[in-house]
Amino acid sequence: MDEEWNKLIILYLGSKLRRRMKEIKLNIQFVDFGLKPSYLLDFGVNSLDSLINLIHDLESRRLIQRHLLAVKLETDYIVMNPDVFMEMYTEPYDVVKFVDITSVNTPKVVVKSDALDQVISTCFSAVTDGSLKSADDINMTSVFGVLIGYPVVYWFEPDSLKSAGNSQVVQHAEVLGMTDDEQREVVFSFSYPDNLINVLEKHVSAWFQKWEEAGKWRELFKSVSMKCKRRTLLSMVL
Repeated sequence: MDEEWNKLIILYLGSKLRRRMKEIKLNIQFVDFGLKPSYLLDFGVNSLDSLINLIHDLESRRLIQRHLLAVKLETDYIVMNPDVFMEMYTEPYDVVKFVDITSVNTPKVVVKSDALDQVISTCFSAVTDGSLKSADDINMTSVFGVLIGYPVVYWFEPDSLKSAGNSQVVQHAEVLGMTDDEQREVVFSFSYPDNLINVLEKHVSAWFQKWEEAGKWRELFKSVSMKCKRRTLLSMVL
């Protein structure tokens, strides 16, 4: 089965991505089995048609079981599971916490705003319409974070990228799956400001517990875990 996946990835996405075949295969499977709603490919894909054809061929060969969407935004591509997204975000503000990093020295959790409503609306439109339309007043970093399914998503003023080059001490979290042959694979990798740990740690732990109890990971892994480590990031945006 791995050989068939590899042949199709090379056929549609090109031999330059040979080193990332395992990553691509695993993440499409994560989306297919519902471990996460979307997978961002921000590397090496030359056209939307090639990704659409890959997904269609995987489906026709029954290498994936659900109907997945491939969507392009500027130079990036996303593979989405619409059913998982809609199920996950019945109450969006309960699922994801937004952190405003416009000023990296004083990041803050934003409960709700018109700008965040617009981010969420853009995500729902992408899922229902099968397309993503960028706009100057929408923070696409936040859109990607919501689509991928992170429990904490960064937001900043669209006309101010001063946060991009500033370092920040964060809690870096990884959700890991253990395979039958004792290999650890990363399902999610995200962060949140260390100085907001008292505000966000409980939310992240509850998010992981709910995800673990849902049990969709059992299709691919014998166990899962989440680890957090204090780290300094040079950039706070995707």
